[in-house]
Amino acid sequence: VGSLKRWHGTAILIEALALVEVGLPEVRREMDTLGLQVVPVGYDTELHFSASYLENVGTAYLSLHQNVLRMAEALVHEFQHNKLNLARNLDAVLTNGFQSLHRSPVRPDPRPLMVVLLAVHAFVPVAQMYLNLRAAGHAQAAGGGFDERLEKIVAGNGEGLAVVRRSAEPSALGGQLIGELSALQASQQKQVRAL
Repeated sequence: VGSLKRWHGTAILIEALALVEVGLPEVRREMDTLGLQVVPVGYDTELHFSASYLENVGTAYLSLHQNVLRMAEALVHEFQHNKLNLARNLDAVLTNGFQSLHRSPVRPDPRPLMVVLLAVHAFVPVAQMYLNLRAAGHAQAAGGGFDERLEKIVAGNGEGLAVVRRSAEPSALGGQLIGELSALQASQQKQVRAL
């Protein structure tokens, strides 16, 4: 990621990385430490697609999009998936992660519990990036719909964490992760209520 060169279509990716640097500088440094490889997989003016795979830690597949905030969100989201996938290669995280389906805050169809945890693990840092950009008075935070998007993300994280806490059988690492996510989400919820 650190050596990404400008070429047609990736300028937005470079801008998004700069936005992550402002909103989540520690995550931006982690991206370089892991050597995150971003693979552009097309472009659409309306939709955005992204993916990461347990078997290919260190790679994020992203469609390019004209909205820099959406691209920054996707970078953080997929990087978080990569981090949790790395942990999952060493630890089960949830011993019952794929045994039953649960309501997901980000998808219309029921998902395995591990997938709900993956979503929360991805979106709690995205919410933190939004809060940090807002606190810094960044121009992106002044755009229309910014606060509404932040509120939606924080509410979804609360729903997802409730599902995980109610149903998870975590490993020691998984329990620690859920505890940290819960504490951060509670703090974010408090901050959003104060907006």
